[in-house]
Amino acid sequence: MDKIINAPVVSVIMPAYNASNYIQEAINSVIAQTYTDWELIIVDDGSTDATSSIIANNSNQEGRIKSFYQENGKQGKARNLGITKASGSYIAFLDADDLWLPEKLEIQLQEIKEENVDLVFSDSYIFNNDNVFDRSRKMNTLNQIFRGEEALKHFLDGNRIPTLTVLVKKERIKFVNGFTEKKEIPLAEDYHLWLKMLISGFVFYGSGKILASYRVHGESSTSQDKLANKQLPEVFFDLLQNNSEAKPILLSAIKKVFRKQYNGRIYTKSDFYFVINENCRYLDKRFYAPFYKIINYFLGTKITKKFLNHLLNA
Repeated sequence: MDKIINAPVVSVIMPAYNASNYIQEAINSVIAQTYTDWELIIVDDGSTDATSSIIANNSNQEGRIKSFYQENGKQGKARNLGITKASGSYIAFLDADDLWLPEKLEIQLQEIKEENVDLVFSDSYIFNNDNVFDRSRKMNTLNQIFRGEEALKHFLDGNRIPTLTVLVKKERIKFVNGFTEKKEIPLAEDYHLWLKMLISGFVFYGSGKILASYRVHGESSTSQDKLANKQLPEVFFDLLQNNSEAKPILLSAIKKVFRKQYNGRIYTKSDFYFVINENCRYLDKRFYAPFYKIINYFLGTKITKKFLNHLLNA
């Protein structure tokens, strides 16, 4: 690969919480990069195991590794802290339990310049502690440019970006005020950021190249996917508050999420009262809630779902 002229510094942001079993491998995969103009910023998110000592040992041995500590505030807050400490013009993300392939940064710096985009991402292997070298499992990202309204609609159907594969211009993240730190969105803050950037008109490039390995284990974010899916209406609703130009698309996405939830679950009457409140709140139709609660009480959840889908979520 051609040498990158006027090589920029890439700031790698790594949040770490009780990651002592995995973090050394993650750090090693950064050190092994063929592109060497990087700094690794590790944010210890209030770990109570040996994570802090492992971080300290690495920062003492490698001058490109910097460490910071915060009381446990989750990944969005940790990443934001790392970004404020970053000196590079590009930002990359790697969680403390995941791995990069050696040419990850070198390839993506070429891509972000050649494609003239704001953010690039790639495919990734998926592995667990028993099959690290099984290359049959991957995330299957699409290889294309994403821009404008069509890209936003595409992404509202689901998060298309493995965060560990992202390389993004720092100024673009700062333009949209970074990751949300709202406690209502603790597991979908990355998805929230990508949507903010698309709404702001930034352009993404997705590559089919496999440049990382995502580790699945009991504490990994994949094990929390069901919880993250429950936060999707909150993600869309939060974006709706400050992006009136995208209101029709975001409202449609909220309705679609609720239709899927209704079709995919069986609720008790008491559980469905909460769903009614949430559905009406997200669509700014709170005055409908008492009506649907009465239907739910007298006619049952099955009929109430039909009314909600027909009258509220159509």
